[in-house]
Amino acid sequence: MKSPEKSSDDFELAVRVAKLWPNREHEASSPLGLLCRLGLHRWRRLNLSAVAPNRNILHCFWCSKVKVDGQVYDI
Repeated sequence: MKSPEKSSDDFELAVRVAKLWPNREHEASSPLGLLCRLGLHRWRRLNLSAVAPNRNILHCFWCSKVKVDGQVYDI
């Protein structure tokens, strides 16, 4: 289980990453939005080794969710 301090740091990192890559919800079609609401996201990886080395960071191409080390954050 993650410590509260680690979760807080991950959330702050997720907020920073979300600003680097805005979601494409306005470009996604209604069926794609439905897939996200069902939990079927299209995860994309950015090269963020300079910002957060040794971290697994993904963002959904269709909505505002960011995944940091397996934990999903809705930004």
